[in-house]
Amino acid sequence: MKVLARIRAGSREIECGLATTKQERAAVLAQRFRVYQRKGYYRPGLQVDRDVHDDKAAYFLATLSDGDLGRVLLGSARLILGESRAGFGFPCEMAFEFELPAAIRNTTVSQRVEISRVVAEAAQGIVIGGLMTPLGLIQAICQHTRPLDVRCGLAAIKLRLLRALQGLGVRLHEIQPARLIYPTDGPVSGYCHHHPDPVVPVYWQTDEIVPSVERAIARYQRVDG
Repeated sequence: MKVLARIRAGSREIECGLATTKQERAAVLAQRFRVYQRKGYYRPGLQVDRDVHDDKAAYFLATLSDGDLGRVLLGSARLILGESRAGFGFPCEMAFEFELPAAIRNTTVSQRVEISRVVAEAAQGIVIGGLMTPLGLIQAICQHTRPLDVRCGLAAIKLRLLRALQGLGVRLHEIQPARLIYPTDGPVSGYCHHHPDPVVPVYWQTDEIVPSVERAIARYQRVDG
């Protein structure tokens, strides 16, 4: 893993960064399937979770030292870079019908990204504040995209997590109005349709979210510590 962010969590330190080996990517995909399956996010009977973006996407890990046992995978996320080619669309745009905000429309597709498949998983015997893992992953992704001229991004996010992150000052903006058009029999139909916590589309601007995440981490560390 290429470490891009280190987040203090009590007396420990979470390392977040880019997956650089086949083993790390495989661990991310395995965790994603395990967590989504446990939460009932998949349609019944789904055996494999792969889509057209998985081969090109960048994967990010949040890990914590566990002494002699090495490092524990606390969470992971997928980053999709926009492509200026006919037919390209982000997963968020395939799942919702909405008008792109001006902040997104005024950029080229290659200056946009989407963060998706963000998961966090409790490790036995390790207590970490609930928002520390997603905050660390977002910070690592921001560090990774800093030299890529990424101006903005999209995501589909659970409303409860969105409100929690916004409560810490993270500059995520819900896109409204938006209509869910994801198929009711799609691979992650449980995530989109059959769950009490609704999923909503959001956008952010890089120049806003980077400092807001840094402030949120500092604030959360004061509360958590």
